[in-house]
Amino acid sequence: MKEEPRVAVSAGLPTSLVGVGLAIAEANGWEFVRNPFDVIRKKDKYDRMVYVTDNRFDTVEVGRQMPVNHVIFYLVSEGPVRTNITKFVNKHYVVAPTNFVKDMLERKGVRVDAVIPHGIHIPEKVRPVSEKNGFFYRAYYIPRKYPSYGLKALEEYVKRHGSDGIDIYLVGPPHFPKDLELKTRFSFMKMKNPIPSEEMAQLYDTHLFYLNFSDAEGFGLTPLEAMSYGEIVITPYYPAIRDYLPVDCNIAVGVKSYWLERLDYEYILHAEYDPKDFLKAMEIAREMAEGDRKELERWSYCNRETAKKYDYKYVYGKVFREFVLSTLK
Repeated sequence: MKEEPRVAVSAGLPTSLVGVGLAIAEANGWEFVRNPFDVIRKKDKYDRMVYVTDNRFDTVEVGRQMPVNHVIFYLVSEGPVRTNITKFVNKHYVVAPTNFVKDMLERKGVRVDAVIPHGIHIPEKVRPVSEKNGFFYRAYYIPRKYPSYGLKALEEYVKRHGSDGIDIYLVGPPHFPKDLELKTRFSFMKMKNPIPSEEMAQLYDTHLFYLNFSDAEGFGLTPLEAMSYGEIVITPYYPAIRDYLPVDCNIAVGVKSYWLERLDYEYILHAEYDPKDFLKAMEIAREMAEGDRKELERWSYCNRETAKKYDYKYVYGKVFREFVLSTLK
């Protein structure tokens, strides 16, 4: 019997990346080490390090300090890369979660060895469509998760129909002064950090539609999680979402144009959509919910079946694991 490889899993700063790292470790029985530099200090203890990260400067340091071919970088990006990561990650292995991320990395000269999507926890049971109602959204309190065009659509919808049935959760502390106005502008929004996992499951499971206002993603975990509960996703249709969202089972909003926001480590590629188009999508959803819901039942089933392909036990415990093991041959 082959000896189990010694693998450490670590993750960069964003909470979503930590969640991915924890899921990879759990699916494989590997050790999760919160600080990647703790792995570097004990690098002889491990055969491989899986590092779930983006293009920040810690990625450069991990690539530089670890022995050649020792790290599997699970890299996410929301646009063109700015940091000089290429020579440091190309000494190792690179996995991207979407074809969009693969494209962004390759434009910088990064060699991408595989595209493996993120995995999610699949609920054992979900409520029937007849018991679901309203709109749900949760996102960090940052502008690209609440772009002006999305907020204009929301504002107009509330003027026409009121805010009953709209549950929006602002997660995390405010990052920019202008965001402090958001809760005042939309008094029905709730602020909660963190949302316990049981409560999140309840929110996904009791709502009929998921409002993905976000105009930039490297993957987009929450729309896929919503799909696993049978929610119908209303979302701008940009590259990262295209990898998994079935357009025949959801309400996709066209992208009008793209623009770049410069950060220290990358450019965020924003997909600007027309507020009128998003408003129309919400009103189509409202009309469908007021009908006999047979089409929504079909869509809900379609989304659940699609999401099952991304079960973290399969994606991380089989597909990702097989890739890691292939680097040890």
